[in-house]
Amino acid sequence: MRQLLFLMFLLTSFKIKSQVFFSKVYTVSEDGTGLLNIWPNYLTSVFPTDSLIYAFGYSSDTTYKEIYGTGFFVFDLKGDLLEYFHIKDSQKYNFFGPEGIHTWDGITFYTAFNNFYHEESILKFNRISKAQEVLEIKNSKIKNGDILRSNMIGINDGCLVTASDIAIDSTGYNYKIQVTKIDTNGKIKWQSIVGKEPGNAYNNHCFSTYADLFGNIYVGVGFSDPSGVGSKADYQSLFYKLDSNGNTKKEYSTQLAREGFNQTYDIAQDSKGWFYLSSDYNWNEPQYPYGNIGYGAIQILDSNLNYKSNIKLNFDSTLIAPAWVNSFEKIIRANDNAGFVIGGSLPYRDTVISYIDSLSKFDTFSRSASFITILKLNDNKQIEWRRIYRIRNGFDHGYLHDLKPFPNGGYIIGAESIGLPYDENKDPIFKPWLLKIDNDGCLIPGCNIVNNKDQTSDLSNHLMIYPNPASNYIVILHPNTERIKYQIVSYDGKIIDEFYSFIENEQIIVPLSNYASGTYLIKTTNKFGSVGSKTFVKN
Repeated sequence: MRQLLFLMFLLTSFKIKSQVFFSKVYTVSEDGTGLLNIWPNYLTSVFPTDSLIYAFGYSSDTTYKEIYGTGFFVFDLKGDLLEYFHIKDSQKYNFFGPEGIHTWDGITFYTAFNNFYHEESILKFNRISKAQEVLEIKNSKIKNGDILRSNMIGINDGCLVTASDIAIDSTGYNYKIQVTKIDTNGKIKWQSIVGKEPGNAYNNHCFSTYADLFGNIYVGVGFSDPSGVGSKADYQSLFYKLDSNGNTKKEYSTQLAREGFNQTYDIAQDSKGWFYLSSDYNWNEPQYPYGNIGYGAIQILDSNLNYKSNIKLNFDSTLIAPAWVNSFEKIIRANDNAGFVIGGSLPYRDTVISYIDSLSKFDTFSRSASFITILKLNDNKQIEWRRIYRIRNGFDHGYLHDLKPFPNGGYIIGAESIGLPYDENKDPIFKPWLLKIDNDGCLIPGCNIVNNKDQTSDLSNHLMIYPNPASNYIVILHPNTERIKYQIVSYDGKIIDEFYSFIENEQIIVPLSNYASGTYLIKTTNKFGSVGSKTFVKN
């Protein structure tokens, strides 16, 4: 069996040798200052092509005159950062919080941005000349009224579509959803309002917009009243179909109930034209106001927006948190057209070991850490595989913000890595994080053929490390649900890192930037005291 697995591993490696899969974090400096960006800096939207990878991201640095703005990134197909440009705010515009990315020519790029937290508009950015232009989108109901949280997409006729929360009266508390179609010169083609009438703390919020091949626009809306402290909220999911002229043609809604579906975070279609909505489901316990306990779920509608079924993504009992925390940010059609790939960041609770410089020792404590989680859902509505990605950065936090299919196979993930405070390690707290995984969700080639159920006393048989030798990082595959302690030991016997894993198919990424060149030992120990080990080489 082991020989067969090894042969399969070699065949898999040979098949994908023309592709590069990677996990990389980046440190970027403020333009013209040489100072590090140590505050929110991460990738919110990625646009892969067959030659380059483009991205927009958060970019701020309060160490230098309260600079906030948007970062534009260009990477090669190995994940190396080729270009970075910080688009600073101006007296009129604050380019913070970019959402969405689109380009038709690889030169001019578009993203929605949050203008001083009260207005969403579109930034038009030329990556060659660095020229920037703002396509303004105003609140069509209230002059100078709030317009928030845009979901920008590009559509086939060369226009852009956004869906935003807008204040509909002077109170500043009541919101509906404004859908806007705008051309690349800033001319608004139409604006439509969707959502239920708000009031008594009921409100509409929108996180998702989608366009089909025929120019129809779809908008997912959550309508709820989560405001009562210690009281139960009401939840409802709304889903709208608008034609190419902005007219509402169909509406789907769940029953308003004190338990159930609410927000829709992303939208995808299968080959039949059925809709898969990545949503949240709330248990609605009154002891959890403002964020009831719940989990992610997929609502399935047919092409006429009739409800067909749902898939609950409550597969792990440790994921006890508000529903929106346990939900999945993205859903896309799988590259094999036989299902969907779903991505998000889920909180896992466990005992964590961290090195405390001031004490010169490791400290053990319990807490939650958010790990990037990717699922493959097949067309039979079954979870085909689940992959977890954790990066060892002090806190282990990682958040997925975008997930796209890659033109030559695999998937690209735009994310953030959150590390230790700057005053502890003189390294940025928030770092842009880019991952490219294969069609089976692997950073380690062949992770999909590991026999997860074969737990023997010799832990070395299950310890997979990749790459080896390594330059920038190694990836350790944790193959099963057995709780194992990992130690990375230098050649002279010093423990460099120490941590636990208990999540099946977790791929633990260990950055090596602070490791000296040489040979290291990875030692594993389970609860019975069984020990395994393997070595790797840092170039």
